[in-house]
Amino acid sequence: MLVHGRILVSSETHFSGVVSRKRKGVYTVKNPLQQHPHETPVQVRAESRSPYLLWLIWVLWLPLMIPSLITFFQAHPTLPRLLSMLVGICLFFSLYLWSAWLRVQHLIGVVAVTRHTTMWMWATIACLGVLSLVLTLIGGPAWLLLFFYTSGFIGGSLTVRQSLVTAFCFTLGVAALGWLIGLSWLAILQDIVFIPAIVFIMRSIIWSITTSWELRAAREEIARLAVVNERLRIARDLHDLLGHSLSLITLKSELAGRLVSVAPERAVNEIHDIENVARTTLQEVREAVTSYRQPTLASELHAAQELLSAAGIAYRNESDEQTLADLSPGIEAVLSWTIREGVTNVIKHSRAQQCWVKIWRDAQQVHGEIKDNGHSIVADSPAIQAGNGLRGLRERVAALGGQIETSSSPEKGFSLHVSIPLVQKRSLVSPLQPEGQREQRSVFNQEHMPAHEERRMQP
Repeated sequence: MLVHGRILVSSETHFSGVVSRKRKGVYTVKNPLQQHPHETPVQVRAESRSPYLLWLIWVLWLPLMIPSLITFFQAHPTLPRLLSMLVGICLFFSLYLWSAWLRVQHLIGVVAVTRHTTMWMWATIACLGVLSLVLTLIGGPAWLLLFFYTSGFIGGSLTVRQSLVTAFCFTLGVAALGWLIGLSWLAILQDIVFIPAIVFIMRSIIWSITTSWELRAAREEIARLAVVNERLRIARDLHDLLGHSLSLITLKSELAGRLVSVAPERAVNEIHDIENVARTTLQEVREAVTSYRQPTLASELHAAQELLSAAGIAYRNESDEQTLADLSPGIEAVLSWTIREGVTNVIKHSRAQQCWVKIWRDAQQVHGEIKDNGHSIVADSPAIQAGNGLRGLRERVAALGGQIETSSSPEKGFSLHVSIPLVQKRSLVSPLQPEGQREQRSVFNQEHMPAHEERRMQP
């Protein structure tokens, strides 16, 4: 019984991660959401993304300045002009690289973006623009390329609208500057084309990178939520299975303890009731665990694709999506085991280059087929017929009233076909029980039978 998040029991059973002991007689159900606290987006970004690789987006433009630098030294400038140019170039690229590094820290989430960050980016763009203008006036038209670096920083730092407006203003400024220093119209046109192009390229690169990060974060969040939902489902199942039973065992145990000295016969009856409740609860837990272990068709199809790809076998899924979505749990489990066993045989025995998986239905049956184009496997070979995999699969299919067929030929390869009727007859054997559990069920129960019950069963 769950009372304010607690289950009142007296047994020593411990369920790690779901039910934990707080004090004697009281068990606390923990929220599965708190088992693995989710890291903040900033921590995830900082751990999974390399800032140096992102920084290369700005660093890779540096070799463009080498021809202009060589041309400048070959012109044998005067000492004051040389010193002023060297100091200006060092200031420009130091500011450029340092600002690009800070921008990388903002992108990966190490440093939070604030109102001051926006002001700093505009100030950096202004400083780079002024330095580009001064160095162009001192060094000559060849240093107009410094505006290209400024354009790259604009495209990688500002939003789309801000980048467009700023690139338009810089383009007009560079065109006016080129006209003032006597550049040809062809050179001015070249600068007018290059500046917006660089802004567009940098903006596209940053957008593609951030979009891929967001998609990856979304996938991780979906996976995390799926795990959380599964934990919540298991916690609810455990509460539904154990809450009432353990509370009943607690109450009857206390009652039996009080009746031992007063009414021993009633105490014995209470103990028998406790035994029956415990056996029923154990059976319910076994059935619940069995359902948790069942494979799903979607997971088996995905695993088959990965295994076949790793083995160098081409995979082709020709299944009907509507059929996959409408299957009952029992039929889905059997088809999942069919895919697992069929793909395993293809990898181990067939030496095939291609494998086809197909699941479809007709008016009365659901069909599953795995076939390949190999040449070495024989359907009636002892290695195949005597294998535990196919024998267990035949038992599962027969439990649902279905049929399994295997065939092989040198031309068409090996084929495993399973057909299961849509309308199921009631069966004493559950097809959801894994192989070995059905065969050893009576042995398992006898091994866990109390001594007096075991003596009662003996002749």
